Amino acid sequence: MTLVKASGKVYLVGAGPGDEGLITWRGIEILAQADIVLYDGLINPRILRHANPMATLLCVGKHGHGGMWSQKEIDDETVRYAWEGKRVVRLKGGDTTVFARTAEEIERLVAEGIPFEVVPGITAALAVSAYTGIPLTHRDWASSVALVTGQLQVVDGDVLPEDTPNWSSIASFPGTLVIYMGMTTASVWSQMLVQYGRPSSTPVALVRRVSWHDQQTVRCTLGTVAQTLSQLRGFRPPVIAIVGEVAGAPLNMDWFAQRPLSGKRFLIASSESTATKLESLIREEGGSAILEPAMKIASPETWTQIDEAIDKLHGFDWVVFASPQGVDRFLQRMWDRGLDARAFQSSRIASVGESTALSLKRWGLASDCTPPTAGIEPLLSLMLPECRGKRYLFVRTATGKQAGLEALVAADALVESVDAYIQQPVDRWPESRLEDLANGEYQGILVTSQNIAVQAVRLMGKAAARQSWYCLSESIAEALRGLGCTEVFVAADASLGSLVERIKERLSSDPGSHV
Repeated sequence: MTLVKASGKVYLVGAGPGDEGLITWRGIEILAQADIVLYDGLINPRILRHANPMATLLCVGKHGHGGMWSQKEIDDETVRYAWEGKRVVRLKGGDTTVFARTAEEIERLVAEGIPFEVVPGITAALAVSAYTGIPLTHRDWASSVALVTGQLQVVDGDVLPEDTPNWSSIASFPGTLVIYMGMTTASVWSQMLVQYGRPSSTPVALVRRVSWHDQQTVRCTLGTVAQTLSQLRGFRPPVIAIVGEVAGAPLNMDWFAQRPLSGKRFLIASSESTATKLESLIREEGGSAILEPAMKIASPETWTQIDEAIDKLHGFDWVVFASPQGVDRFLQRMWDRGLDARAFQSSRIASVGESTALSLKRWGLASDCTPPTAGIEPLLSLMLPECRGKRYLFVRTATGKQAGLEALVAADALVESVDAYIQQPVDRWPESRLEDLANGEYQGILVTSQNIAVQAVRLMGKAAARQSWYCLSESIAEALRGLGCTEVFVAADASLGSLVERIKERLSSDPGSHV
């Protein structure tokens, strides 16, 4: 009897050049179903958040990711997992077929009889045009484009380079040259192009980390490429070079670098749900944000109190949610008990701010009362005039403010509260993060509550006083100032959007400001 190996399937997926939004929808679909992901070290790690939570993620190396794997090692591992019946994703930077050795991987899969699918991605040459404003083709300067590898050294232990470029033909190509992987060989290819007839005055644009928040563009001429690179500190791969008249395009076409927060880096100390929204807003304006929570969110030790409140939910006139975390924990508990929105019956729902209202919306609930300015005080100003004899349930955390509850009780309202989650201080931050803070690597620290602000200062130590802080309310700002922080800026209306606007306003008025 012959045993037949169970075959899975291999997906060769292009992740795009950097920005997580540039992977295709098909690529995201496949990642969500993956059992194994073998990914290049240069891809944006945020893309891996689309992967199946149960998938095994293996970095195949590059630039500090545990050593680069040889092509044979990658092929062997891909085949091994496929024969185990796994759905294997080979996730590559850029496009799957442009200088990516995909043909070799496909040859191996065909030889092994393993089914596969190829999903294209955006290659760096196309992205570099969009993200720098440098057109690869132009009716006056270039009507054609050539993609050239600058990889001249041997790889995977071979004796000779994979290919020897025909520099005479490349130099005479009547259009734009886009040179991949040419950082370490720049002195060679620039010299060869000049030697075979390209004018040394030909414009060149060297673009590092295309579409990433810290993308850099350096302009020079073909004759000064090697000299220019020798004078640049930290200008390391991935770098792509554009050679041709188009590289002299005017700077005003570069929309990416002209965004308000372009190149700026921030640290968000808030919880993940809030930080994710803030991070998205900052990315839209060209900046980048690192999430480093100062407080961690945990479920209450017992659900008894919450269960009792759920059982009599219909008896409250108002159910007030004080945070997105409270919304998620409370409603998840209802769902786990087999209940849904019908349990509210005639009870009305209030949220202390826009973020909390959005969390309710994701659960299919609309807030009946959300103040234009976030916070308990603005909400109370709307509720107090008609609160006498009304029954209120506050869904909050034990460390939240008591002032709102006390004001309603004083106005003859009937008030109950439940602690839907617990905020616990983070013990410490990674040493690398603390070193970055001490070295002034961030243009601002973002905090969204007083507890988070106080804990973040404690975690930073002496470095806290040297940071620029951005917060949602004056009460948070007062707490920071009381702890020795002098650079404190407050959002106009306590919303996350307003907080980002405050950052833009601050940096535009003082472009040289730094932590």
